[in-house]
Amino acid sequence: MNKKIDIKIVIILIIGLFFAEHAFFKTKKPIKDNYLEINSKSGEKKKKLVDSIFTDTIYIEKYIKGDPIPQKKEIIVDSIYKSKYEEALKKNDSLEAKNLFLESISLDTWNGTLINNNDIKIDGTFVTRGKLLEYDVKYKIKKDSIKYNPKIVSKFPKLSIVGGVNLGMPIDPISNVKPVITAHLGIRGKKGNTFTLGLDSQKRAVVGYEWTLFKTKN
Repeated sequence: MNKKIDIKIVIILIIGLFFAEHAFFKTKKPIKDNYLEINSKSGEKKKKLVDSIFTDTIYIEKYIKGDPIPQKKEIIVDSIYKSKYEEALKKNDSLEAKNLFLESISLDTWNGTLINNNDIKIDGTFVTRGKLLEYDVKYKIKKDSIKYNPKIVSKFPKLSIVGGVNLGMPIDPISNVKPVITAHLGIRGKKGNTFTLGLDSQKRAVVGYEWTLFKTKN
């Protein structure tokens, strides 16, 4: 006479599948985007490259196309060079006057660090007609946001106490229809390896050891 499968087995199997579905097939909530806000910053650096600058305002006359009358234009000049040039003309020192004129229109290249602070470093190069006397640099770092997604790392604590229940189902339901239930307690290390000690429904002691064979990406 064939043995019939106990209805208890079916009930236990259904309950086990229910808990397995909730444990292993949970829908993960999407990780929200994170934004790092960077506030705007501004600053200024002004520097004189000579000890002192003396200026003078003069007017030059320039002809504009279509106008027979010359127009006056206001310009600011270096008063020291202007004085030296006029003195050379009074002395009829054409060589000195020529040298002063050529020096004032010579091309000069200046390069160096304009700003260097906790916020920013700016290097620059200037090509000038004559020497660079001073510079004034203003800067502003615009407000911005950086999008980033933090990496979630799961780690076991150094030592955990774990517990659980195992259900053993018969492979041959004709000759053996009685399931075996095992309750166990265990100790899990930080690497995930677990040592367990339990007792099953047939009053047998069960000792086990589990370790990680491989890991999947999150």
